[in-house]
Amino acid sequence: MFQKVLVVEDLDSIGFGIAQMLKQETAIKEVQQSLYCDDAVIKFLRAQRDNTPFDLLITDLSFKADHRESKINSGDELVKKLKLIQPGLKAVVYSVEDRSIKVKSLFNNHKIDGYVVKGRKGFKYLLEAIHTISKDETYTSPDLSGFMSRKEVFEIEDYDIELLKQLSNGLNQKEIASLFQKKNIQPSGISSIEKRLNLLKLELNAKNVIQLVAMGKDLGWV
Repeated sequence: MFQKVLVVEDLDSIGFGIAQMLKQETAIKEVQQSLYCDDAVIKFLRAQRDNTPFDLLITDLSFKADHRESKINSGDELVKKLKLIQPGLKAVVYSVEDRSIKVKSLFNNHKIDGYVVKGRKGFKYLLEAIHTISKDETYTSPDLSGFMSRKEVFEIEDYDIELLKQLSNGLNQKEIASLFQKKNIQPSGISSIEKRLNLLKLELNAKNVIQLVAMGKDLGWV
């Protein structure tokens, strides 16, 4: 079982609830809380310096902006940074986000160990997640049961990522078509690019290209 846990949650009542649950229901010796990702990094680095590192991170994904200026503003950014510092760190995301494509992205791109959807049985599933990942297994709450093993109708491709990257750089479809022709990226026709963009918007439920690029960044593709 884990010895030292860092809980990062901007709603104090939820963070306190998680901490109390861990103290009452597990053998975890120490639980610390942070309302901000930047503060979490400071606590994490201090623990490493004192040779008493955290071995489990529990974090939300989204953090409401306030008067404080922050360098890290999301749970996925926090997981990425702390896992780079300490690759063996176990990480569980506890969030209301329930898009399977987003959750898959977190497992594939950020190497999280568990994902629990906030809800009526959220704390129960969080306990299950902790026990499961302590055995070096991954965990997803029943709210998302089966999605990891199910092949999605739509799969993101390198072509899509390059397309979103160039859109984020400010290129229009005509300019992207010209660039793709120079790079020998196929298909490079304007009509093909337009069709792929329409498919991406449909699959991600994006109303326009601006929202599509924003969602691509949110999913860690751009």
